[in-house]
Amino acid sequence: MEKNKLDLRPYGINPAKGRAYENIVYTLALIYNVFQARVEAYFAPFGLTAVQFNVLMLAAYQNGGKGLKQVDLSKRLIASASNITKLVEKSVRAGLLSRRTNPQSRRENIICITPRGQELIDRVWAGYDALVRRMTEKIPSGARRQTGQILQQWLKDLQEAK
Repeated sequence: MEKNKLDLRPYGINPAKGRAYENIVYTLALIYNVFQARVEAYFAPFGLTAVQFNVLMLAAYQNGGKGLKQVDLSKRLIASASNITKLVEKSVRAGLLSRRTNPQSRRENIICITPRGQELIDRVWAGYDALVRRMTEKIPSGARRQTGQILQQWLKDLQEAK
């Protein structure tokens, strides 16, 4: 095995089998797990989880800050409606989000960021940004743009192939 190559066999990945598709998917999942663990560790002292942070960011910066339908949160966060309901309720109780009935459809809730929620985003942003930057700097500088383009195109193609 090459000196700088990670041995993936302990993760159940055997590159010798020649299934590049399997290597890609499982390696991407492992990268996500490392990223998720580090982000969660960063947010923990602020009483936040990565999902809560993403909800705050969506409420603050999507739709011109006018709020988002609760159902749209679950679509964008790949979470069930019941999980989003619990998360929104917890964030409303903490004063980070507000919830109001959609005037066009009484069955929908509009979720908005509160000043307290925006203050929390502002407080954690610099450290979060630095963490993400440090992790992506592990990709060789000459390959970062292409890596991003490949992943975005892959996502687009997967979404269109429903």
